[in-house]
Amino acid sequence: MVKCHICEGALIPFLSLGQMPAANAFLSKEDLKKEEYLFHLQAAVCESCKMVQLTELVPYDKYIVPDKDKKKHYAFFSSTSKVMEQHFAEFAQEIEKRFLEKGSQVLEIGSNDGIMLKAFKNHKVLGIEPSWNTAEIARKQGIETLTEFFTVPLAKQIAQKRKFKAILSANVILNIHDLNEVVQAVKILLEDGGVFVFEDPYILDILQKNAYDQIYDEHIYYFSLTSLSNLFARHGMEIFDCQHQETHGGSMRVFACKKGKYSISLNVKKYLDLEKKKKIYIVEPYKKFASNVKKSKEELVKLLTQLKKQGHKIVGYAAASKGTIVLNYCNIGTEIIDYIADSTPEKQGKFSPGKHIPIVAPEVFRKDKADFALLGAWNHAREIMGKEKEFLARGGRFIVHTPKARILEP
Repeated sequence: MVKCHICEGALIPFLSLGQMPAANAFLSKEDLKKEEYLFHLQAAVCESCKMVQLTELVPYDKYIVPDKDKKKHYAFFSSTSKVMEQHFAEFAQEIEKRFLEKGSQVLEIGSNDGIMLKAFKNHKVLGIEPSWNTAEIARKQGIETLTEFFTVPLAKQIAQKRKFKAILSANVILNIHDLNEVVQAVKILLEDGGVFVFEDPYILDILQKNAYDQIYDEHIYYFSLTSLSNLFARHGMEIFDCQHQETHGGSMRVFACKKGKYSISLNVKKYLDLEKKKKIYIVEPYKKFASNVKKSKEELVKLLTQLKKQGHKIVGYAAASKGTIVLNYCNIGTEIIDYIADSTPEKQGKFSPGKHIPIVAPEVFRKDKADFALLGAWNHAREIMGKEKEFLARGGRFIVHTPKARILEP
């Protein structure tokens, strides 16, 4: 029996996406000669604490990769998206207005290139970021950043000198193997009336939008308020507010505190009731999701195959983690897609995980005469279509796979 990573309850598997590479493990030409790391990508729900999670954990060093100087590197830079930059600026503004006084201390777990912390102008900030290349960009902007994983020993070390009114995170908590340790470390570092605010993809959006590409090695957990409430209760904490967000295809911003420190908002009851109505505490909704995923695969393969037979040139756009999952699960390679255009310099000149499709700069895509582009980051479709107006004006079209395979109208 496979046990829950949080409470050791029994896990009920409901979706297998097969053997899969690490979604951000892009390959150089030299890497193509080596055997590629693969693992069984399978999602399950815990009978006891109701947390949806992967059954197999991938070691961090499969995607946060050391260079020759043993400095860990990561292939994603948050600031490449102007939409996300605006989102995080608004996130920071809300935290300032609701919880902070001048001089309050703020910590971010998984601060990447400093995209959110730079928005705090009147507060002392600290970023915790294990990848050296992204942390270095933040440091160059004057943002104090520790290149470490967020652990209890690190929290104890920091707490000797300072504590925090707000501990924040965005699209990171679901990536951390040991969530019990995360909550323990947060409690150590929080001021007595401090808040822990984080946002991650929301399970109801994943189910509703058939967004199986949210499921990959870095995303270990898929949060509901029900499962998170059970997690926090184990450590004397509770959720006191929540806000649904449109980012990443649908996320939930969760506000937690030490038990009894804040009154619980009506929003929390609203979403807990909705989750109960959708029966996310039993396996049936997840089995239906698995059936929809299989159908989505069949639809996408059929659409792309038909377009290719008609002589159309098809490329990929955005070498995102989500795209890695779709390409590998649907078995789409260079026989269908010529290349993938991506704006991240560290990915350009490399090859996609598993399917080994070449990755090029967006300029190559703009000079090319492709007919269709499969979006590897459908959640950024509006922003991408805004950038690629010339492609659309000459008749080019983007394709997405969710909630069903379709060609997007401009």
